[in-house]
Amino acid sequence: MFSPAEKTGQPSPLTPETTGNPTSGSIFLLAVPSALASHVVWALENLTTKRVNPSWQTLPNKQGYHRADISWQGKSGGAALIASTLRQFQGIFFEVTERRTAASDALRIMHTPSLGICTLPVDVQGNFTVSEDRIRYAFEQAAGSFDELYHQFSLAVGQPWDEELEPLRPHASSASTTIRLQP
Repeated sequence: MFSPAEKTGQPSPLTPETTGNPTSGSIFLLAVPSALASHVVWALENLTTKRVNPSWQTLPNKQGYHRADISWQGKSGGAALIASTLRQFQGIFFEVTERRTAASDALRIMHTPSLGICTLPVDVQGNFTVSEDRIRYAFEQAAGSFDELYHQFSLAVGQPWDEELEPLRPHASSASTTIRLQP
């Protein structure tokens, strides 16, 4: 038996029945064009029941951009929902984290305009983890080339995203706003 969403091909909404355990995380809006800041806030407010009022800071190394840190609380899967919402805006750089639960790994989701989204599971010690399937894929793509294998492993651990986001990270601040996602 298919749900109405499955019949129409539309994604099912995230409801308490379709999401997991309570968790929390952080939203690092590392670089948002000034003209998009209010639109990003409105998009985040659509995910919560309260107003979002981040403390925007100008970026000295990126003219016309602002940054803000926001902590969030909700169900597991919330980081993916937030990242999916934010990636619709062109020109923004962000990271979203989700703490692990008894039933799910922690996540770090990174986004840059040039690279798109990178989602990486994180173990208890804070290390990115790479699945067996991703390792097999890297070997298949490499086809015996060490340089290509190195490239595939770099992608698997998010190295290109880290390199692009790192110059924006020193300006990180402690989270100034907390939002609670709708159940």
